Amino acid sequence: MNQPKQINDNNNITESEVLEQGDIYFFYRPKKDAEKVKGFEDVQHFFIITVPEGRQIYRLLVIGERSLPVIRKKGEGVASERYWARVVNIITDLNELTKELFSNNLSKDDIARPVGEGKYIIVKHQNHAELAYILEMPKEPGEAQRELGVEKEASYIISVINPKKPTASAVGAGGGYPTTEELPMYPEEVLNEFKNSEIFVSLSRDTRLIDYRNAQIILIGAREGRDVIRKEIGVEINDEDETQQSADIFTKLKVQRDQVPIKPLVEGKLE
Repeated sequence: MNQPKQINDNNNITESEVLEQGDIYFFYRPKKDAEKVKGFEDVQHFFIITVPEGRQIYRLLVIGERSLPVIRKKGEGVASERYWARVVNIITDLNELTKELFSNNLSKDDIARPVGEGKYIIVKHQNHAELAYILEMPKEPGEAQRELGVEKEASYIISVINPKKPTASAVGAGGGYPTTEELPMYPEEVLNEFKNSEIFVSLSRDTRLIDYRNAQIILIGAREGRDVIRKEIGVEINDEDETQQSADIFTKLKVQRDQVPIKPLVEGKLE
């Protein structure tokens, strides 16, 4: 992958540093009793997969709200609009990832559907980190993407819930660490990145904070649109002109077209 372009804009001085970049994929799984997926209410789980460049790992995240946060106009975003996510697995074997999403125990009606792929970066910007992405497929968001909040280009402030100070009230329904068994197994050197006084820790401190199963994440909508991201963060993501034949979901994740519903990915239609 080409390096993201660092933009120098004298009219809008930015301080940013690319911490990580790679491929990003979006999937959803319908509810078992849904005869047909007509909208958000028929979605059971919404997944994001990040694959950092140069590393053979697949981070599988489930988004608690079953969609990405709304991107408000500048000045309208509020901290209460935190969306909770959890790293449900850190996978190094592609076969294990395939099993997780498309288990043989599931019928074709229950398996996950790909709903987008693109490129992402995690950027240290001023005093926080942002995860920004650009969608490569479908070319333009359709009904499936709109239902799940997947924009053409967007960024989200990203932080991690402190396992030393577990709390559900600061996150909302489903967030926090309900039991000690669900704490991520951080090694001591990573755990030292957390302080007892903090509830949320910016990912700008260390992207390894999301390299562990059960790590819990907070996303807040920040920016929408390539020009806005380019100007305000100071980095431009390099995307590729993907087709159904060259799409990374089929070439890199080895998803079989004849085994998985692909209309959400190639046509932007719910299925």
